[in-house]
Amino acid sequence: MTEKNQGGRDVRSTDAAQRLNPYQESVGKRGVVPKIVDWDARRDEILDATWRVIARDGLVNTTVRAIAREAGCSQGILSHYFNDKHDILAAALLMSHRRVRERTEKKVEGLKGIAALRIAMLEALPLDAERDLEARIEVSFWGRIVSDQELGELGRNEVNQLWARLGSHLLEARELGELDDDLDIELATHELVMLIDGLSVERVHVPHIANPERQLLLLERLLARFTKS
Repeated sequence: MTEKNQGGRDVRSTDAAQRLNPYQESVGKRGVVPKIVDWDARRDEILDATWRVIARDGLVNTTVRAIAREAGCSQGILSHYFNDKHDILAAALLMSHRRVRERTEKKVEGLKGIAALRIAMLEALPLDAERDLEARIEVSFWGRIVSDQELGELGRNEVNQLWARLGSHLLEARELGELDDDLDIELATHELVMLIDGLSVERVHVPHIANPERQLLLLERLLARFTKS
């Protein structure tokens, strides 16, 4: 049965609505106007804070308390957006990949073949501060993925999507007659993924070696091998 107060309002429905929006101030005797919060934007702010904690303290030392402090909210607020620390970490990894995809999709619009592939690779390589942070987050997760089955499945799914995107650009380049006739598409895709992973690790551990100039040189040498001379 639906519980109602003296004014005939559905009490349970009101309580549920308040729980759905933890940032909404109660309308009490002082008549405080409720805050309107963009749920997705606030969630991304929390994930941005998670990135900063991981980059600063390492994945092992990343705690829900540290994330809440960095995000400027309570641990109780975090529970409205995420089930637990595992959920936060998985979402942080997905957001990193999502942002790379969004940047790439905007920049490859109207491009095809090798031109589109080059942009996709440039957006995936750690060439500036933003992409450096993404690489640091990615590399931080690799140790955890080995021992965490759910994160491992998530990581493999993300890698499969990357393979599919890069492979589709190569297939398009072949249709356009840009590639060497003997190029093995599957092997070439593997080389591209390995370049991203290898340079990401080097950028984290030996940034002076994997500087932007070296990254660009390695990318262009690889693409040159793929294309017709």
